[in-house]
Amino acid sequence: MGLTVVSTYFPLPTDRGDPVRVLMILRAIALTRPYTLRVVRRPDTTDAQVDELRALLPGVRVYDYQATPYRSDRLGPLGRYPESFAVGLPPWVRTRYSRELHADLFSDTGSGIAIGEAAAAYLPGTRLRWHWDKANVLAASSEQDIAEAPNPVHRMRARYLAGISTRFEERSLAHCATVSVTSEEEAHRLHGRHGRVADFILASCVPLPVDHLPRPQPGRLVWLSSFAYLPNLLGLRRFLDEGWERLHRAGYQLTLIGSGLTDPVRDELASHPGVELLGFVDDLRPVLALASAAVVPVFSGAGVKLKTLTLLAHGLPVFSTPVGAEGVPPSEAVSRGQTPAEIADAILGTSPMQLHRMATAAVDLVSRQFSARQFEIHLIESLRRTGYLRVGALDEGA
Repeated sequence: MGLTVVSTYFPLPTDRGDPVRVLMILRAIALTRPYTLRVVRRPDTTDAQVDELRALLPGVRVYDYQATPYRSDRLGPLGRYPESFAVGLPPWVRTRYSRELHADLFSDTGSGIAIGEAAAAYLPGTRLRWHWDKANVLAASSEQDIAEAPNPVHRMRARYLAGISTRFEERSLAHCATVSVTSEEEAHRLHGRHGRVADFILASCVPLPVDHLPRPQPGRLVWLSSFAYLPNLLGLRRFLDEGWERLHRAGYQLTLIGSGLTDPVRDELASHPGVELLGFVDDLRPVLALASAAVVPVFSGAGVKLKTLTLLAHGLPVFSTPVGAEGVPPSEAVSRGQTPAEIADAILGTSPMQLHRMATAAVDLVSRQFSARQFEIHLIESLRRTGYLRVGALDEGA
């Protein structure tokens, strides 16, 4: 029987959490058997990146697709929202949808693995036995967006998105045989919102950086996230408003790293003294090597945060909210604070010797529980147990 894997997020470049998780799943499965990958390009995906992905996945048949444009895209949201509502897809899911990909799936048989929320759009109408790997429970995360809406117009939009996202999630769960989530907390949310028990938990993991030599400078902090993801930006703004002034007066500097930085956001954040904006960087090692600690001030979201794991893997003590540290077991490497003020207090109260111990504990934690090898082992064992991979030799066909 064949195996088809679908991803609506092209995994190159690995410039944020989504592509990192996608690529790790794709490479782990490729270690056990050949399969067919059907993947939707990002708007800026190049042919060279498609070739690079094929080289990273030997033995895998890679078919890439362009997302199908909205018929009424020229009207902006006034056209996109009614169209997405008519097909029962949240607008952000519809943006990643390819009719050509869906049509090609109708001829596939055997098993299917849908990676990420938007990939569930392809479950209906096919003959595949589907596993759905979920990054978060939409019914819960979309409600957080309502609470964070800055004004009535945004709140109305958030309510609409929460409603259509929850209905989409309910229908999608009915079409998949098995489902995985990223943390125990997410498993509880899945059961509480939909009465569905997760078949297994697949925490996101990160590769340990090669040739990384930390040279921490006292008082240098770092923030790593996507500026384009609103919960990240809202959390950073709150940290700068409520916790940064005391740290800056004590001599601390903060470097901001991540993709999706626009000029208006750059101008806004640069107005805070002691803040340096780098935006996206190709190689994190030189920048993170100079930091003495990292801050992860996120107040909404779900699942294990890849940014948190990435910082830990680079040997950085992490000062985070509980949300930012979800799925990470208690460890000396991570300090949790409910508010920006509590995070600032924790940083100010940590000695250089304690920071050194936290850095050592960070690398040890990732090595033992969140390494790429641990991810591969757990994913393969879980897919074998649920019937998507055979035990022993490579399966026949793809």
